[in-house]
Amino acid sequence: MSGYNYSKVINHKAGWYRGDFHTHTHASDGVYPSDILAGVAKAEGLDFIAISDHNTILGLEELSGNLDFLVIPGLEITFDKGHFNVFGLGGWYDWMQGICGDRIEVSMPDRYKTINGLLEEISAEGLLSSINHPLQPPWEWLFKDTDLRTIQCLELWNDLYWPGNITANPATVEMWTEWLNAGYRITAIGGSDYHYPPRPEENKPGERLGMPTTYVYAEELSTAGILDALRKRRAYVTKGPQFDFRAKANGRSYEIGADMGVQDGGIDFIVTIPYQPKTINLQLVMNGAVIAEEQTKGRDINVRFRHKVDAISSVWFRLDIRDNDGDVLAITNPVFVGPEKKVDQYRYGELKP
Repeated sequence: MSGYNYSKVINHKAGWYRGDFHTHTHASDGVYPSDILAGVAKAEGLDFIAISDHNTILGLEELSGNLDFLVIPGLEITFDKGHFNVFGLGGWYDWMQGICGDRIEVSMPDRYKTINGLLEEISAEGLLSSINHPLQPPWEWLFKDTDLRTIQCLELWNDLYWPGNITANPATVEMWTEWLNAGYRITAIGGSDYHYPPRPEENKPGERLGMPTTYVYAEELSTAGILDALRKRRAYVTKGPQFDFRAKANGRSYEIGADMGVQDGGIDFIVTIPYQPKTINLQLVMNGAVIAEEQTKGRDINVRFRHKVDAISSVWFRLDIRDNDGDVLAITNPVFVGPEKKVDQYRYGELKP
């Protein structure tokens, strides 16, 4: 797509990498060329971004071959009934015909009877799909017949500067929680939906890269490494706090996103935070309900929750972090315990709040 090598490895070490899965360049409705956008992201302390222009890959084609920063090749397919990102592009695909062109918003091509045909074709290429800002009017997701088995990711938080997301983002968290309870294991990610920086003098909120941030635990800093980690749900979304959350049982340690299998007995959930200057509330959430909570701040924080499970129940646990006003600062993908729950509701419209 350009001189940029999308298969190169920026860092061969395993670890937590900080990124943003939703950005735009001047190829669609952003203001910066691709290289400059990558430079802004690097200055913000990010390790990677996904460029996801509306219905075009021209921004990807502009990237320089000598750019020393990870750009995940993406695309925001922007329909009049909803938007979704596709990650891991390797060039031009047949399904792009009638979608990619010179219009920011299009209708779904007639050759697809439903959105599911397109999503299945994208998935068959080994690409990941993520529904964007699903409950944010006027760009909410209106494809009620969407088969959730064709979706790998969900944008849990979108653009923290956009006024409408004050209610849309929490509603999306509630919807995702219902999906988890229904048996889905769709990976939650975040995206700033970056177009341009805030312009208070023009009364334009703008966006900031990395607000929210998605931390991903990958075996290496590369497109393949990051996307493989998303498939394993090894990620959390945050407005600031950086931490480690893991479960321990029977001498084994399990990372965010892990399937612990059948367990019978106590599980320790351990939260480690290098430094937290302001008081925060750590909440252990099981199947959507807070079952334990602890308030903390300081350096080298180590908090342990313990909960007993049985060998029959299918449960999941995640960590939510809130400030003293109750606002959510971070949400992890879950750890799953017990037999995998059988899904019997497939349509987006059946599980939408």
